[in-house]
Amino acid sequence: MKHRSVAEQSFQAHHSHNLRMKRDPKVFWFAQQSAKPRKRRHPTPLNDPLFNEQWFLSDAFSQNVVAAWIRGCTGKGVVVSVLDDGIEKSHPDLSENYDPKASYDMNDNDANPEPPYSQISQNRHGTRCAGVIAAVANNTVCGVGVAFNARIGGIRMLDGYVTDLLEAKSLTFNQQHINIYSASWGPKDDGKTVDGPGILASEAFIRGISSV
Repeated sequence: MKHRSVAEQSFQAHHSHNLRMKRDPKVFWFAQQSAKPRKRRHPTPLNDPLFNEQWFLSDAFSQNVVAAWIRGCTGKGVVVSVLDDGIEKSHPDLSENYDPKASYDMNDNDANPEPPYSQISQNRHGTRCAGVIAAVANNTVCGVGVAFNARIGGIRMLDGYVTDLLEAKSLTFNQQHINIYSASWGPKDDGKTVDGPGILASEAFIRGISSV
């Protein structure tokens, strides 16, 4: 409501009008409104040199990633493990967020998930996926992850023979600690191959959604 005898802008609190409103039995509650300074908040510009080339994070792509960051949704408190061909845990854009409890080498059966490197090695997909997920922000290195405050680990399981048992062990590794398993792989995508998880991998999925 507006009162015609009350100035819209004034240094006075209009106590007499407030007192009359307070004494009116038909008024349960009221508050005289005053202007409050409010500014639009934009995210702090990131100093990661390749951020502007990450088109999938831009507002034009309509995923609202930057808007989610402004609201504090940056992956903090979430643990992600990338099931792939390994993860370069010492990479300068991953090391700060690296989580050894979310990592294992199923191919060599040890705790080091780093892939072997050679001139013909193709084992870099897992590290790329990990960077998309949780590359550190504002460290002047490469780009930034969608959830740059998440903890990131890696399960090396694609660098060798992949079996139903291997998939199941990867999908159930340290379930009490890992929140999200990222698996960007599958059977041949050639238009004629129809395949899915085996008995053990299917059981791993069931346990993952019902027992944790």
